[in-house]
Amino acid sequence: MAFSVIGFSLIQLVGEYLFTQRSRDDQRIADSLAESFSDYLVAFDARSMYESALETAREQQSRVLVLDALCVVQVDTASELNGQRFITSEIDGVLKGSAGAHGFYDAGRASGNYWFRAVLNGFSGANAMTGVFASPIRSGGELIGVLVYISQVQEIYESLRDLQIRILSWMAIVLVAVLVVDLLVLRTITRPIGELNEGISRMSKGDLSARVRVRGNNEFAGLARAFNSMSERLEQLDKSRSQFVSNASHELKTPLSTMKILIETLMYQDPMDPAMTKEFLTDVNKEIDRLNRIVSDLLTLVNIDSGVKLNTAELDIGNLLSEQVKRLSPLARENGIELDCVAKETLEVNGDQLKLQQVVYNIIDNAIKYTPRGGEVHCTVARSGRKAVIRVSDTGVGIPQEDLPHIFDRFYRVDKARSRETGGTGLGLSIVKQFVLLHGGTIDARSAPGKGSTFIIELPLAEKKRDG
Repeated sequence: MAFSVIGFSLIQLVGEYLFTQRSRDDQRIADSLAESFSDYLVAFDARSMYESALETAREQQSRVLVLDALCVVQVDTASELNGQRFITSEIDGVLKGSAGAHGFYDAGRASGNYWFRAVLNGFSGANAMTGVFASPIRSGGELIGVLVYISQVQEIYESLRDLQIRILSWMAIVLVAVLVVDLLVLRTITRPIGELNEGISRMSKGDLSARVRVRGNNEFAGLARAFNSMSERLEQLDKSRSQFVSNASHELKTPLSTMKILIETLMYQDPMDPAMTKEFLTDVNKEIDRLNRIVSDLLTLVNIDSGVKLNTAELDIGNLLSEQVKRLSPLARENGIELDCVAKETLEVNGDQLKLQQVVYNIIDNAIKYTPRGGEVHCTVARSGRKAVIRVSDTGVGIPQEDLPHIFDRFYRVDKARSRETGGTGLGLSIVKQFVLLHGGTIDARSAPGKGSTFIIELPLAEKKRDG
């Protein structure tokens, strides 16, 4: 609609300009001839007027008529109306005092007297546009005649029609191009939005595997990548949650099943053997302790996932390591294992003391549990750039290479039977990793079967405060 308005307005403006410019030029010619013919008309010099008018008519491809004050044609360059009375609305306007008048006529449709239609048809031909310009001939301020200048303006209409056709053609081309671009743009915009909406709808129905296609490298592509990343993360979390619930159920079910068997055995034993009863109740007590440890570790992981807060302070990591080694030294001696600690310098970190103690305790405790009698466990802490590096190495059974990437997963056990015998819940190393990550550190394990294991913990050192 806007293109149509602009196009037709442009055509109208161009047409008005062309006709206005032509009107001014032809009216100027008529005024100039009227002024030059004043003396000839006063002197009734018809010959001079005819020759001058004929010269102008040939040059301008026009027709010139000179009328006296009674509208009788004195000179006609076509030699058709001499001595005839000729009147048009333009001539009438001049007779009434106008400084000049003009009009444009279709020769085949012009209204008026017979002579007027004959003049137009004879000059321009049928269905041709003609301009009629009238100018007063004065002498001493008195109107003594009228000069009529007739010119062809058909070329203006033809030029305007050609221009109109071109403008309309270009408008059609532009309109088609705009429609095509609009369709492409709409398709480019609506298709990604539609796919994204479909993906969101699928996710809302529980299908976390929903993904959308990534096209190009624009904002919609970025939005699609963000959606895919979010859905992938949600799917992983859902799988992890399902796996966690399954593992937790299994871990809790095992001691409960064991206790149920022990208790039922005692219930149906008659008469009851005091020694067996004590043994069974001792086993039940151990299973209860194991359940408590599992529940405690589960609650710790839940707190970590929900955003546990750290009570940070500057700690000497060497002293913290030495304290945990002292706590576990009796266990190491009981198992016939040599346990030592080396901390050569004071290294301070910003951390939560209780959680870092749990990290170090769990790593050393695991090293003792999985090291045979006569083995060794060595603990060291040293500086590496802007980090404090804790190493706990043992000469134990080691970890197979295929199990190393999974030892920090929840409920993962390398040797399930032995882990349960040692009281492990399968959550200790996962808790350790989460606590280390909360402190901005990293933990890694290196091991080989039969050659022992080394756990490496790196924690950022506390920034030193300097006096001004």
